[in-house]
Amino acid sequence: MNLLRWTQRTLSLSLDGFREAILAIAERVAARVRVGKLQLLTEDAEARLQQAYEALGQRLHQSRHMAPEEAASVDATLTARIRQKQQVLQALRDRLASQFDDQLIVPLSLLQEDLQEGGGTVERVTISPGTQADGRCLGELGLPETVRLVALRRGESLLIPSGNVIFKAGDEITVLGARSDVLQVHKILRS
Repeated sequence: MNLLRWTQRTLSLSLDGFREAILAIAERVAARVRVGKLQLLTEDAEARLQQAYEALGQRLHQSRHMAPEEAASVDATLTARIRQKQQVLQALRDRLASQFDDQLIVPLSLLQEDLQEGGGTVERVTISPGTQADGRCLGELGLPETVRLVALRRGESLLIPSGNVIFKAGDEITVLGARSDVLQVHKILRS
């Protein structure tokens, strides 16, 4: 009878732990989706800002043949549009940064604790100039299958690395995987 209770209690604890792990993963995925959506909004805003700059260039070229008052009006309108787009873009970048900091940093530190117990780790690696990763894309590096590059911080931008991203010296990469494999990634990104 005691064996039956012990088995029931053990299974209950295992299921509770499994449920907590699934919930934690779901929260992390949801946070990553929010960050991805903000990244897409930021890219869209950057494209609209680029279009505004191109329109300004075209108008400036056309303004050589306009009356001075008309050219000043066009210039003021386009300048206002560009300022507005820059503000929208900056607001999106700020939201993206706050989502990343609030939603991913704390879970990543918790994830790091979980991984350490299981022989894994989460680390940030900065790409050194002239290394085999500098100027090459992710797919060309031959990283171990058990390692995931979770985030890439390039200046003020935060990217989710994909196979076609080209690394540059100074990029900060968040690496997730088994300790031994992460050490191998360190060698590839830093030497």
